[in-house]
Amino acid sequence: MTSRISPQTHERIAQAWPTILEGLARGDLVRDTLARVNISGDMLRAYKSSNAQARTEWDEARELSADAFLDAALETANNREEDPAHARVKIDTLKWAARIRNPRLYGDRATVDVNVRTVDLTRIILDANARLAAAQAPRLVQGETLTQLPSLESLDDVL
Repeated sequence: MTSRISPQTHERIAQAWPTILEGLARGDLVRDTLARVNISGDMLRAYKSSNAQARTEWDEARELSADAFLDAALETANNREEDPAHARVKIDTLKWAARIRNPRLYGDRATVDVNVRTVDLTRIILDANARLAAAQAPRLVQGETLTQLPSLESLDDVL
């Protein structure tokens, strides 16, 4: 549960906010970054809950930290002087952290982004129905008016 913070604390966190985000993006421990600027985790949570922009910036910095974790894993893998067992655990932990911080980029599963585009066919259907009705309507042919239908015998003469 987050608590409210005083305006003075809010201002203090706002001033330290760029430093907090830089530390987070570098992959520093949040606890260490907050200790450097003398802010508690509860204060930080209260600040983020009251500020939508801060939450967005926090999420972006967390995603960037995944890149820092991957770089650290690669650096550890290339370090021949480190104990192999410890290096393996460290690399696995860094890869795990990268997956958690940015699952879209470093997650095990591929994500499929499906954009569904809807088309309103109402207008097209109405136009098609109007054309169909027009085609089925009786047509008026201009010209001679037949007053009497020709008999079948007279048609045989013509044919």
